[in-house]
Amino acid sequence: TVLAPATVADAYTMLREAIRFPDPVVFLEPKKLYWTKEDVDLAALRAPFEDGAPAADPAVGKAVVAREGTDATLVAYGPSVSTALSAAEAAAAEGRSLEVIDIRSIVPFDDETVCASVRKTGRAVVISEAPGFASVASEIVARIQERCFHSLAAPVLRVTGFDIPYPAPKLEHFFLPGVDRILDAVDELQWED
Repeated sequence: TVLAPATVADAYTMLREAIRFPDPVVFLEPKKLYWTKEDVDLAALRAPFEDGAPAADPAVGKAVVAREGTDATLVAYGPSVSTALSAAEAAAAEGRSLEVIDIRSIVPFDDETVCASVRKTGRAVVISEAPGFASVASEIVARIQERCFHSLAAPVLRVTGFDIPYPAPKLEHFFLPGVDRILDAVDELQWED
């Protein structure tokens, strides 16, 4: 089981779920979250874990729709979710409605939520900070292509880190996917207008 939170609240609840989960869990901690400030109601988040009750909204194996949209789907996990949401906001200013899926759980993977979104929009861009070759993003693209082929209006694209060693901190903004790179990929999705 591999979990990747995108928000402070998710990090709190998903870590608690990982601790309670009966099998081993790899919990990816995006370093961006260490400095993120967010108001979180800890009492509400703690409630599902009290008295041994099952969690109300388990993250293990469940993706969430972080933003509704109709024109294309952005699939992201961990720190890439905030970048995808920023790109969706910028696209809205340009007249495009982008849906953002936060997969939260890399293993097991929620094909149902991702494929439902891609079938609805007909287009998909997968976003990840890791290099693109032989990566989680590559697997997600393959799964979408296999399961949604007849619903796709364009090839599934990836916006990832480059296939090079991770750069020094002063240069990582060149390496990581940004809003402009995501919007460029969305523009390449074979729009007819």
